[in-house]
Amino acid sequence: MVLRTIADHLMDIAQNSVKAGANNIKIIIEETDEWFTFTVQDDGPGIKDPERVFDPFFTTRDPHLRKVGLGLPFLKQAAEQSGGRVSLWTQPGKGTVVKASFNLKSVDCQPTGDLASTLASLILSDPNVNWYVLRRKDGNGYEIDTSKLKKAGLWDPENPRFASFLFETLENLEKELKRGEGE
Repeated sequence: MVLRTIADHLMDIAQNSVKAGANNIKIIIEETDEWFTFTVQDDGPGIKDPERVFDPFFTTRDPHLRKVGLGLPFLKQAAEQSGGRVSLWTQPGKGTVVKASFNLKSVDCQPTGDLASTLASLILSDPNVNWYVLRRKDGNGYEIDTSKLKKAGLWDPENPRFASFLFETLENLEKELKRGEGE
């Protein structure tokens, strides 16, 4: 497992929510000149041993498949290395919230990575999951709510044109946010 960018960490945490059986996943990404923070909130089953999740030699998965769980320990290390932090809240039967903050001014902060591709891949990863994404950067941003797309009859993740449209739309939205930096 190579988590070289913040987007890789976001992907890993959100995929954990999908694998845990969450039906609704909310991703909030907030960015300023100094801080990059993401929160992943799900309505999954919660984590049985939350005090052990940052132990790299602990995993809730089948030990025949994987004996270690490195995603959260790597996330915590990367965030703290930049001067940031990770917090976790979980309740059995209610879900889990993971929040990670990275100090972008730190020389030890990982690059942000390709957020557009990460978000599009997550949204398309499981058509049964309702995704809500709120992305903010210095007061500007966008939101995507797949439950609203489904209700409006605009949700077609099996269609390659829809997937392409989603990737392009997210790329354009991210480019707009980056353009806002220099103004």
